[in-house]
Amino acid sequence: MANLAIEKEGPVAVMVWRHETQNRFTLDFNQEIFAALDELAADREVRGVVITSGVEKFFSNGLHLEWMMQTAMADKGKVLEFLKSLNTFMLKVTAFPKPMIAAINGHATGMGAIITLCMDYRFMQGDRGFLRLPEIEINIPFLPGMVAIFHEVTPPPAFRDMTYNPQKYTADMAKACGFVDRVCSAEELRPAAVETAKKLGSYKLSTFAAIKQGARAKAFEIMKNDDPAAIEKMWGEMNKSFGGA
Repeated sequence: MANLAIEKEGPVAVMVWRHETQNRFTLDFNQEIFAALDELAADREVRGVVITSGVEKFFSNGLHLEWMMQTAMADKGKVLEFLKSLNTFMLKVTAFPKPMIAAINGHATGMGAIITLCMDYRFMQGDRGFLRLPEIEINIPFLPGMVAIFHEVTPPPAFRDMTYNPQKYTADMAKACGFVDRVCSAEELRPAAVETAKKLGSYKLSTFAAIKQGARAKAFEIMKNDDPAAIEKMWGEMNKSFGGA
């Protein structure tokens, strides 16, 4: 795989993102992640998954806006396909049938932060990186599913504060508002995430998946039923900025 690697640590698979210098999401990168997730879900030897970054400073800097603008010049339909892939991304991660832990070892902004909310736990390196949601500054509204998964993880005031005032949140600040579950040193981040995935994966996976899917049913249904229409509306506004009708 060109933009990620799968590294096995016993029954846990560590997916390491290595897409350009900031792990920003594009259609090709998303599709590569989807293929890897499907393989890991089907691999009976894999009991849990950790997702982390293999590039310096960034876990993921969210949407690759420059790629979107450049792609729109040649093929606007591909940009719409990319927007739809964001919904697919959230659905796949939210319903992933095995434990999934985010080991956030660098900056996570926008979608790069939001996708970690779809995972089961979020561990963050304490001395590197911040979380930030800049959508209000770049005029990109949150999808209904993003709001739903945010409210599932954090209390409503945390969503309000993080989205109305797009400041940088350190690991300690993110933990205080419920976004991050554990703050780790650089040395303990990956081992702690792997150990948690291993422990959760020691239970019967069908039972784990059933409990997880039941607990996340409301957010999942909103992603599945409400996000497609929201994406079409978002695309209508974006298309105008790209010179569409």
